[in-house]
Amino acid sequence: MAHIAAASPGGPRFDSKMTAAERGSAENLIYLCGPHHDAVDTQLQYHTREFLLDAKHVHEAAVERAVRSALGEVSYEELSVVCTVIASSATTPQELGVELAVPLQEKIELNELGPSSVQRIIDGLSQASRVQDFIAFQNSVAPSFGRSLVARFKSDYYAARAGGLEPDAVFDYLVDTAIQNAGPRDTPQVRAAALAVIAYLFEICEIFERE
Repeated sequence: MAHIAAASPGGPRFDSKMTAAERGSAENLIYLCGPHHDAVDTQLQYHTREFLLDAKHVHEAAVERAVRSALGEVSYEELSVVCTVIASSATTPQELGVELAVPLQEKIELNELGPSSVQRIIDGLSQASRVQDFIAFQNSVAPSFGRSLVARFKSDYYAARAGGLEPDAVFDYLVDTAIQNAGPRDTPQVRAAALAVIAYLFEICEIFERE
């Protein structure tokens, strides 16, 4: 995860007019592999802030279309890959070892999540019953599965918050972390499964709230 406009003075594309919150926002973050991260931060005449923002928006739009199309194709295989990775080591939130979170809309408003995050959550929750049934089945085989899933999810959440990411960027981080750790296959179905699982955990887990 890289900053488009640097987080601190002297960094690539630093903009003194931006606030600290803007520098840590999802809009100012982009995912890059190591070699391209180096190129982007050294070849500044080519990789301007405007160029990177345009490339980011084009890529995100393409991925969003593909994921939304693939949500109906999420299978046991993709859910298994994503959930097993998140759990890394029930059919109701109580069976997962969590306390009920505040209502979804209230959670969204407390955190001032933007329209893009809200739409992704709505899309992901279209598969909530499928995720719930899958986790219930896994719990019947390994009773600790759900608790491990939630523990890892919360750990990733707090790591993102400790890194200074804003709520929209935190949600992106959780989904992308699940995708990146889901093995060598990067398909729209795997991305859709990751979104569905994270949206489900977002809804039931007592996180993201800010008084």
